[in-house]
Amino acid sequence: MIRIQEEDFSIDEQVCLLKRNHCGAISFFLGTVKSPFDGKNVVALELEAYMEMAEKKLALIEEAAKKEFKLEDVCIIHRIGNLLPGDNILLVGAVSVSRADAISGVNYILEKIKKDVPIFKKEYLEDTIFWHGE
Repeated sequence: MIRIQEEDFSIDEQVCLLKRNHCGAISFFLGTVKSPFDGKNVVALELEAYMEMAEKKLALIEEAAKKEFKLEDVCIIHRIGNLLPGDNILLVGAVSVSRADAISGVNYILEKIKKDVPIFKKEYLEDTIFWHGE
């Protein structure tokens, strides 16, 4: 399951959706807006996505992770829009028979998202504004 959305999400809901009786492991990563950044308070974070390409890349990442790590199912939810410190940004979850596969699958997905998915982050600090990657 892949979603790019402005609304917050429920981790409890995603646990219920991923549970499988024949699987013994569900692993999650929750990313949140952090402050400070580079020693300066974060006022807000703005996230934008090239939606069509981002969804396509996420689908490819999901498919590859399922195959490589024997994952029964995957959850990827990435928020866009204006967020504040402490808000949820990203949830990645994986369910597998094996704990090692679930954990490795989540890590793989995270690294691929960071590298390959066109989601852009604009940081509003107390005294400056900048796009990450500039």
